[in-house]
Amino acid sequence: MHLAYSADARYGPQGHESRVDLTAVSRSDLRWYCFLGAWRIEHGGIDISPPWGWTPLFDAFYGVRDVMKSARDRVAYDWIDFTENDERIRIVRRGDDLVLSPTYTDAEVVCRVDEFVDAGRDFIRRELAVAVADHPALATNPTARQLADEVGLVLG
Repeated sequence: MHLAYSADARYGPQGHESRVDLTAVSRSDLRWYCFLGAWRIEHGGIDISPPWGWTPLFDAFYGVRDVMKSARDRVAYDWIDFTENDERIRIVRRGDDLVLSPTYTDAEVVCRVDEFVDAGRDFIRRELAVAVADHPALATNPTARQLADEVGLVLG
């Protein structure tokens, strides 16, 4: 399972991160209005990435984090919703596997629960570290710090 994020050159800088105080911006504003870009979701040569290039990074973080928790708790199904539209990814647990089925494509991905959890933790650690490196004020934001603590990332 590969989860990644990149700024999307097609849309240019769309997020509010340059217009807000990142030390104090609220969880909802971080989740919905800052750090917009392309979210990549791939596994076994199958790409189920959202086809639009402006998914909020923190919204992706929280969607992945919630699925990681549900998967570890053996919940039968879950969803990743998108702030910017009505699309979603349905996640169904089948034994030790997760089946990810987006509403925006016919493709689906099947991966092991542990593989998703590991990929999700690595995704949040890596991309949050990049966001903080690019925007050091974010390191003192309570929302960013809590998320970092949940995945074992130490922010400076």
